Amino acid sequence: MKKKIIAMVLLNFLLLMNFPISAQNLNTITPRAKKSSGVKYSSIKAFSNGNGALIEWDTEFENSNLGYSVYRGIGEQRQLVSTSLIPGRTMRMRGGTDTGFSYSFFDPQGDLNSTYSIESLDDSGQKSVTSFVTTEYTNTSPEIEAEFSNRAAENSGSSIIKNELVLSKALRNEIEQNSAQADAGGQGWVAAQPGVKIGVKKEGIHRVTRAQLEAGGFTVTASPTLWQLYVNGVEQAITVAANGSYIEFFGKGIDTRDSDTQNYFLVVGMQNGKRISPTLRRLKTAGAQSSNYTQSFVFKERTNYSSSIFNGDTENFFGRLINNAGTIIPLNLTGIDTSIATSSIDITLQGLSLQSHQTKVVLNGTELGVIFGDFRSLYSKRFEFATSLLVEGTNNLQLISINGAGDTTFFDTLKVNYARRYQAEQNKLSFSLPRYRAAILSGFSTDKVRVFDVTSPGSPKLLTGLTVQPDGNGFKVVLPSNTGRIFYAVEDSAIITNDSITQNFPSTLSTAAHNAEMVIIYHKTLAVQAAAWADYRRSQGLTVKLVDIEDIFDEFSNGTFDSEATKSFLEYAKNNWQTPPKYVLLIGDAHYDTRGYRGASPNNLIPTKMVETAYLETGSDDYLADFNEDGLADIAIGRIATRNPAQVMLALNKTINFELNSATNINRGFLYPSDSPEGYNFEALNARLASIIPNIYPKKMITYAYNPSATTSEIISDLNLGRYLVNYSGHGTGSAWSSGSIFNGPRDVPLLTNKDKYTVFSLLTCLNGYFIGNNDSLGEALINKVDGGAVAVW
Repeated sequence: MKKKIIAMVLLNFLLLMNFPISAQNLNTITPRAKKSSGVKYSSIKAFSNGNGALIEWDTEFENSNLGYSVYRGIGEQRQLVSTSLIPGRTMRMRGGTDTGFSYSFFDPQGDLNSTYSIESLDDSGQKSVTSFVTTEYTNTSPEIEAEFSNRAAENSGSSIIKNELVLSKALRNEIEQNSAQADAGGQGWVAAQPGVKIGVKKEGIHRVTRAQLEAGGFTVTASPTLWQLYVNGVEQAITVAANGSYIEFFGKGIDTRDSDTQNYFLVVGMQNGKRISPTLRRLKTAGAQSSNYTQSFVFKERTNYSSSIFNGDTENFFGRLINNAGTIIPLNLTGIDTSIATSSIDITLQGLSLQSHQTKVVLNGTELGVIFGDFRSLYSKRFEFATSLLVEGTNNLQLISINGAGDTTFFDTLKVNYARRYQAEQNKLSFSLPRYRAAILSGFSTDKVRVFDVTSPGSPKLLTGLTVQPDGNGFKVVLPSNTGRIFYAVEDSAIITNDSITQNFPSTLSTAAHNAEMVIIYHKTLAVQAAAWADYRRSQGLTVKLVDIEDIFDEFSNGTFDSEATKSFLEYAKNNWQTPPKYVLLIGDAHYDTRGYRGASPNNLIPTKMVETAYLETGSDDYLADFNEDGLADIAIGRIATRNPAQVMLALNKTINFELNSATNINRGFLYPSDSPEGYNFEALNARLASIIPNIYPKKMITYAYNPSATTSEIISDLNLGRYLVNYSGHGTGSAWSSGSIFNGPRDVPLLTNKDKYTVFSLLTCLNGYFIGNNDSLGEALINKVDGGAVAVW
């Protein structure tokens, strides 16, 4: 009988899985009434422990709301403290209902004397401001302290500035021919070796000292001739100083959706390592002197996040908001060669408001023209202009929306393409030189200058025989004519020395010799707690493999932080391991800000995959275990979404308690709360699901429409009985069941007292399981509730 009942409960879940997400808006009952434009707040609060202030607000509904700004009160004035727009309804969701959300912002300068006001910006450009709220003192529990510590590290946005060389076709072809492809087999061997990982974010010559290597866990006593450096499974040439006192190499960062850090692996090999070799730069033929090279100054801004823009795998972070008030972007350009008559600028914008866009472009006071776009498309335009319009140093680019007050777009990227002199900037210079042309490299502060041929980045060559001469207050390097190449010149003070150094612990996940019915993937900060979970499952007879997420990155994404690595690993394990996994548990939080643009990287312990759903981009762990792309996980997968060790153990203790009483749990019965029939008959759906369960078990239906004023207290009272399973059907927000916020996480979860009678929650709604934001979702709050709440949430 017990097995039959469990089968019925599973059927309940399977039926839920077959209801489309759009069911919340199917026109089967009275359509949901459209509220007027604006925001209705359910709460606004500010807290401080003396180390900054945390401002939190919840909305009951939002309509046509772009986002929010937070202001701190200064006397009778107010000061803007949120430098980027906090995404509201329009930036978060496409279509769907006008339900609210939970928001928060951390002000590192705030204290108990601070007051705060929230300003909302609607789609038409209108602003509404709340009254000021005072700041309350919050206790200093470890959880609160951890939250403040984490939020204090948040950024107010991020920008990416880099220079890209514009190369001749011949040089591009040579680079393509000489570029080594990633070697999966080579990377598998590297990951299985002890050593260190050197995290590189910037292009340049990198130096790591013997002391740094030893502190990172490298065996510095091994013969330096055997030291080998790898990236993407391919060995790189390095310089090893006498007695291994330091190594140097030419390295580059990356720019992907998930990371800006390229990991270089240093290991002790079985043969001599590859070294940077010297090459004499001889005068091949007398040629004219080149006075400049072509460069693109690239500026990307990543300050605003919008989950309502559907753009595939491209990241959903953009730059500043552009409206009819206009904005000015300062650009720092150096080495401009004004003898070249024409330069150009490429500007890329992302549409936000649902209308056509017209953005006027003004450079240093001169209008260049208008960029046209439509709705939420990504669009670009190139403008050519006289190089004399540019100035050495700061140039101002003004962008102004001119198609009405509602014309709003995001700035994305720009490229200024111009001829640049061979002039070092901060004692370094990356440049190209045409064939049979000489060049004079100027602007170095000392004569300690080296020039490398980096046409083949993995095999750079040190140029010898160059002349370094005094040049006014600095020094210059004379480069004789020869074949066309790409070079990197650097003075000793510009060598990069602050890379991250971490130990690589050998792993062999990409081999078949593994037996595990269950895989537990954890972040190293939660290793002890993950081991406790493994011990418990082993005690039940399961074979369990503990896997550090770093090992997955090392073997399946060449050491790069990448959500796709987990999918690649699980697919490999399912198809190749001697005993393939049936279950996967992820222990560690994830966040939509995978790059840490807004400082959330401490939350992103085990990245999820960002996918597009009917209404928004969100995180999907099912994607990580979906190998045939049918939208369903091929291995059962779940997550404990936290960075708090105590919460991992709480989830384990709840699970143990629940499973010890599995024979009688079902006798606690079922609860079926449902939302008002606005857009869909949620009560009928719950009735259909409840009919699956035999009537010998307690079942209760609660419908908001029948008694709105008493619904919340009735739900809490029934939850405190410790129901076996709760199935909510209706509209939802990140923190609440929707209509009238009938069950609200921050307000109601603390009132739950069902200790030792924990509940399985099935939530047929939107956003209750949104675990990738700054605030805990309702699902997380239920799992993390001490002495009550949920044992599992689906």
